[in-house]
Amino acid sequence: MMKLPEELEIAPGRTLALRELDPGDMLDLIEAGGTATAGAAASTWLSYAQMVCSVRAVNGVPVQMPVTKDEIRDLARRIGNDGIMLLQTFFFDADSPQDAVLDTAKN
Repeated sequence: MMKLPEELEIAPGRTLALRELDPGDMLDLIEAGGTATAGAAASTWLSYAQMVCSVRAVNGVPVQMPVTKDEIRDLARRIGNDGIMLLQTFFFDADSPQDAVLDTAKN
């Protein structure tokens, strides 16, 4: 993962403010994920959720750190496909085998 910018413009008038998750945030994310963090897809789910939870504001409206899988999913929907595609450029190497899984997950 490369250093995150403070803000990304997805489209004119549509922005995401970002933050890097600290170790405590990651522990909270693992707890929120529950059963999604135990199994064959755990690594992919956590990587995707980490990317989603790095968003601290959408269009200037602050976003609290999600504490449940439903809240993570709701935030992902607020971010939208365009936002997720842009975030992926900061979180995942273009040659990563995880990219195919993430492309499937966002669709």
